Amino acid sequence: MERRDNYLIQREAAKKHFLTFDQNRILACWNLAHDDQSIFVTFFGKRYRICRATGDVLRETDGSQAGFSEVLSIFDLLCYASRRPAASPSFAPVNSLTGRPPAAGISTTGMYASYAQKFGRDTEAFRTACTQEGGIPVTAGDIGFQFSVFADLQLLLKFYEADEEFPPQLLLLWNENALEYAQYETIFYMQGYLLERISCCPHLRVI
Repeated sequence: MERRDNYLIQREAAKKHFLTFDQNRILACWNLAHDDQSIFVTFFGKRYRICRATGDVLRETDGSQAGFSEVLSIFDLLCYASRRPAASPSFAPVNSLTGRPPAAGISTTGMYASYAQKFGRDTEAFRTACTQEGGIPVTAGDIGFQFSVFADLQLLLKFYEADEEFPPQLLLLWNENALEYAQYETIFYMQGYLLERISCCPHLRVI
């Protein structure tokens, strides 16, 4: 319960921080649909409505409050860049992105081994779950999907099935200049959010 409360506290702080930004600049930067009360944002293919007076972030599907990772990711994507970037055509793992912190390691091997193990138990269910979460099949690894995160920022998921020598492997690659869109820590929030969404799809939940 204490951990959950900390997440709620950080989510409320993020909303208050968002309200200190010039919303007109944000609207112009990202060319967002809006009215006097709301700003409309698409994140991982899903629509959200931000209340301009309170900073509340609501899922358009059912009007529910967005969770911690959604709120912090959306606000960072909206507010971090001083001007609109253009996504690099090259992709790289998070610890190899241009502008990564000096202390960041290079290898991300095994970072999501538990997810890889789960997804590898039923690859057809995994494919279905990725499609339901807005992934577009691409030729990458044994199974590949590309996800639209925000604006032209993309995430490429590559999955390799287990063989006699290696366990299943899961790689997540971003446009190489993703750190022009969001902070280093936020990239991890967004990766974790997507993997949890895929993992919680009904086809995979029972595995």
